[in-house]
Amino acid sequence: MCVIFYEVICLCCKQVFRVYEGTEKYNKFKKNRNGKYCCDDCSHKIKIEAMKNFFR
Repeated sequence: MCVIFYEVICLCCKQVFRVYEGTEKYNKFKKNRNGKYCCDDCSHKIKIEAMKNFFR
């Protein structure tokens, strides 16, 4: 079985992470390779911080 993926650099932590075929991040990366993307850990942290600031 062959799995297609791209290796992308996270905007926040600068670590390389993979986006696999069939995911939303894969489709966004395929359309715009110059975009800014975050890994799952960093995007979760960003969402939590946004919720904290929303309720202040």
